[in-house]
Amino acid sequence: MLAPADTPLAWAARHSPDRISAVGVLAVRVRRYLTTNADPSLAALPGLRVRVAGRPERPIWHESTGLYGFLNIPSGEARIEIDDPAGRYQPQAITATVPDRSALKAALEAAEAPPVVPPPAYPAVDLRPALAMGLPPGTTAIWGVLRDGNRAVPGALLGLATVRSGAADAVSTLSGPDGSFLLVLPFEVIDRSTTPPTRSFNRSLTVFAPRPALAAALAAQGFMAGQPANVFGLSAAERNALFLPRGFQLREAGGALHPQVGGQNPPVSVSVGRKVRLDIELLP
Repeated sequence: MLAPADTPLAWAARHSPDRISAVGVLAVRVRRYLTTNADPSLAALPGLRVRVAGRPERPIWHESTGLYGFLNIPSGEARIEIDDPAGRYQPQAITATVPDRSALKAALEAAEAPPVVPPPAYPAVDLRPALAMGLPPGTTAIWGVLRDGNRAVPGALLGLATVRSGAADAVSTLSGPDGSFLLVLPFEVIDRSTTPPTRSFNRSLTVFAPRPALAAALAAQGFMAGQPANVFGLSAAERNALFLPRGFQLREAGGALHPQVGGQNPPVSVSVGRKVRLDIELLP
């Protein structure tokens, strides 16, 4: 129970690990994405900018829980935007339904017995790595710039097939504001059943470029505000309403071209333990 003249905010400041379950309304857990079928890294990510669109409140980071906690977001649908000031992760937006816990706040302010209210919203988001991330030696990755003619293409949805423990998997990302992208394949391994061992594998790449309305939103509102929320959880119909599948060719850092063959997009040659540059050039 609150002391006389105390407030939920003052109480929460003295009991920070418990503030979300006690008086909070929204707690966001942010982790690092690995692959589509693998659980994200267990370690929560501190040092990020987490905000609810249109609201001035800034959350408190709780090291003990790995949560970014909000106290004063109104109930209803909220768009949550996450980006990294250090540039290690791609900006991403999600949505969450914030419950109405106002009765609890009123009771605590009045020093009354707390009523039964819904629990806080606990949305989670898995951030994709960006080019500024320092990758350890031996990481398998593909990076480059996506272009349509001479123009970099931001906000395109990229997917690359991969393998994890012998099973098919995939990694996905968005091209950044400058068209750059980074696809990390954490579970690719050398095939030692062959002589010599096989270190390179062809993997299928898909590219969905923003349709004109989405491209205009990204240009007018900026990369963070203009991108769709929950972009990596879109259904096929939702994705196709916003993005258009595009044919492409690949170009190595040294200029060697990997064109389409028979109307089919070229595969990506993944080299285990190497970070390889392959620029994507969209075709008409």
